[in-house]
Amino acid sequence: MWLLVGGLVIGSAAWIVERVGIADRLTDVYLSLSVQLPTWFSFQPFLIIVLVAALLVAVLAVIVCVWLGTFLWSTVLATRAKSRAQHVAMERALERVKAQTQHEYERLIGLSATLTQSLEKRTLLQNILRMASHVTSLPKADSTVALWSMNFETDRMRFEMGLRCDQSFFTRQEFDLAEPFFTKFISSPQVMRSALWREGFPFLVPEKAAQLGQTQAVLLVPLLIERSVLGCLVVFCHPDVVKGYTAQEPFFNTAWGQLALALSIAIQGELAMLDRLTGVVNRAYFMKRLTQETERCDRYHAALGLLMIDVDNFKMVNDTLGHLQGDKVLQAVARLIKQSVRAIDLVGRYGGEEFIVMLPETGGSDEERAKTSSAMVVAERIRQAVADEFHDKDKPLNVTISLGVAVRRYPEDRRMDTETLVRFADEQLYKAKTAGKNRCCLYVPEQPASIG
Repeated sequence: MWLLVGGLVIGSAAWIVERVGIADRLTDVYLSLSVQLPTWFSFQPFLIIVLVAALLVAVLAVIVCVWLGTFLWSTVLATRAKSRAQHVAMERALERVKAQTQHEYERLIGLSATLTQSLEKRTLLQNILRMASHVTSLPKADSTVALWSMNFETDRMRFEMGLRCDQSFFTRQEFDLAEPFFTKFISSPQVMRSALWREGFPFLVPEKAAQLGQTQAVLLVPLLIERSVLGCLVVFCHPDVVKGYTAQEPFFNTAWGQLALALSIAIQGELAMLDRLTGVVNRAYFMKRLTQETERCDRYHAALGLLMIDVDNFKMVNDTLGHLQGDKVLQAVARLIKQSVRAIDLVGRYGGEEFIVMLPETGGSDEERAKTSSAMVVAERIRQAVADEFHDKDKPLNVTISLGVAVRRYPEDRRMDTETLVRFADEQLYKAKTAGKNRCCLYVPEQPASIG
């Protein structure tokens, strides 16, 4: 192969020499230079010098071509290697993004599943707090979260519940939306981020700040449904969460949307169980809770008190002053009842001008203790509160109430169902009405007959 190549080169060179007439040109050059050349410098040495020079030029040209070819080839190889490296890096980056997206997707699925485990308001609010803390916590610091909800009747933002904090952490428990801090928040409901809580939510009691530890940054998150602010989350988190928020903003926005939906469900659920006029629970919800409380009292061997309340001469109020004034009377009575009972007690509207009150772990209905029964004490306190409220009013606004009291004891009355308990309280209410009104009557169970 090399002989063939050499022969082709020599043949090509001979053809070029013959074609161009290089021999004649070289002879002319030599003759023109012979005058300046020594006498001993013949034509043959001149040809040798020209040939050597030509060979050197050829070798140099070959070397340059080889170097240039090598350089170009190495550049091509480096470009290919760099392209492959970039492709591999891109694939790895895509895999990381895919894995992160999958992880965030799984977190959101878990978030939704946890939020919908129960539709009871308190449980929903607790889940909202836990999930908000979960998505903003880091291994080195768990977030502290407070939930504030909108009171649509007063247009005020009020403290609802907290995780790792309570209302004592804050300088105020309610905020008017007309205040400068909340005006901007409501007008442009975006997540407000600050690396220091004093700049983002300056309503934390300074003495409580030490309990935040490393979670000194704050996120103020509006919970929106159809651009309406239902409430907000105040999240005290690690500063790194604020720094990296933008990179995870789509995930956070989806999470906040889920939490806003959960808060909406909680609010709707609360509205569904409330009597719109008086603000106490409606009859259906009350009876459901009464059944649950009866089962709980059996489990923990506790008594259960029940009050049936009726507004005396309420028809006269409606007939004389109109239904609007009658509604105000019912609202006032409902407010007085709620103020006279404990947080664990439940007040409901049974129908019309009748109210019903459940008193967990409240009993003592023996005949000897009838006047000092704890259930009777509560009933008398409610009766007196209403009488005092309307004492100076003219007729028919000089309103009073009558109350029937029944107690389901344990173990004596463990077979008594809720319908029977309500019937006993209703019978005592009727007894109080027929005995002159504005009084309380207590159901006293019959004593078992002695044996032998």
